[in-house]
Amino acid sequence: MQGRVLVSDAADGLLTSHALIDLTEIDRVQMQGRPGYIYTRNGCVYIADGAAIARLRGDTLQPDFEYAAGEDIERILISHDGSRLWALLGGADTLLMMDAYSGEWLMSAPVGSHPRDLRLDRSGRYLIAAGGDTGTVVVLEADTLIKQAEYAVDGPAVGAFFAIDGVVILSETGDYEPFAQVGVYTKTGEFERLFLLPGIPTCFSMAMNGLIVGHLNAMTMLNLQHREVRWRINVQGLPDLITPAGRLACYMDRLTGRLGVIDCFQPTLMTVLRKPDPTGIAYLI
Repeated sequence: MQGRVLVSDAADGLLTSHALIDLTEIDRVQMQGRPGYIYTRNGCVYIADGAAIARLRGDTLQPDFEYAAGEDIERILISHDGSRLWALLGGADTLLMMDAYSGEWLMSAPVGSHPRDLRLDRSGRYLIAAGGDTGTVVVLEADTLIKQAEYAVDGPAVGAFFAIDGVVILSETGDYEPFAQVGVYTKTGEFERLFLLPGIPTCFSMAMNGLIVGHLNAMTMLNLQHREVRWRINVQGLPDLITPAGRLACYMDRLTGRLGVIDCFQPTLMTVLRKPDPTGIAYLI
């Protein structure tokens, strides 16, 4: 069974599902508040909805649980064993950890100024948060939120993830003109710039054919292993979120209201759809 693309629209308070290739609408659900970031795991959908996180059944998109979290939820993650839920609260500059079964608040930790990204390592032991305007990336122990390491960059930290050779970071750099910088903090603690791309950076995502970076009016596919640019495709606006979908990738752009599907192997913009105020996009298998 082919997966569906889920899109949240804050203007209409809707969560809609779409066919992957042409983004034809399949279903829609009216949310209670202002729907935002969407996260899918193990057949469930977690969606920021105002100051709460709603958990929906993947097959029907009907809500079956609600977590009280806070405003401006930038990211949501579930632990590998399903027992913990983490919410990155951009407005509160905080990472919140909850019991995924009961919704009980367990602990929180500061992670920067308007943090932008949150990821879990393969082992499930460590979290990494891009600290936004603070210009730092923080590594925390997943179970305790105790800080394990902190990395500095020379501008706002937009994204980060754990890689084999260190910590890969997407950040903004440039004194007079903004550039998107992709670099790695190696295991020896040294920072190496890998790529410098034109325009304000917004997001990145690992896809089947490499690392896709969203930046002003463009999306660029990078090969980190060989330190090369595979392709670049022009898209109007600022791609805010990118989600992989097999050999394809879907993206969302709040500035223009566009949603699109791109072939990762042939840099082709296959489909474009408009929403009044798109705030989240995810792929549900």
